[in-house]
Amino acid sequence: MKNLIYFSIFITAFFVSTSNYSFSGLKSVNSDSTTYCIVSGEAIDGEGVKYLYLNKEVKFCCEGCVKSFKKNPAKYLGSAELWCSVCNEGDAKKDISFVNNEVKYYFCGTGCQNKFEKNPDEYLNNFKVPTNE
Repeated sequence: MKNLIYFSIFITAFFVSTSNYSFSGLKSVNSDSTTYCIVSGEAIDGEGVKYLYLNKEVKFCCEGCVKSFKKNPAKYLGSAELWCSVCNEGDAKKDISFVNNEVKYYFCGTGCQNKFEKNPDEYLNNFKVPTNE
C-alpha cells in the first residue's frame, strides 16, 4: 500500500510538471530576487542579455553565454524541454539536429529535419514575433 501511495505521488508530480506549455528550462534560474544565467550560473545584472529561442525569451549574463547557448541549447535546456522546429511539438530529440545561422535546432525525427534543411525560413517564420506595423 505504501508503494502505491508513493507511486501515485510520483505520477501526479510528473504530470503536473509536464503539463506546463512553457519551457521551464528557458527561464533563467531565480533564487529569491536574483536571476541567474542558465549557462554560467552567474547572477544577471539588470536586464541582462535577452535572446528569443523559438518564441521563448531567455536571459543571459553576457553575449558569450548567448553564443554558447546557440551552439548547444540542449545542454542548457535538457531533453525534456526540446521542441521540434517543424511540427512544433515537445518531442524533439537532442541527437537529431541541424544548425542554421549558427543556431542549433532539434527535431522529432529525420523527416522533420529533412523538411527544415530544405527551407529553414519556412519553419522559423512560424516562431517570429509579429510586429505592429
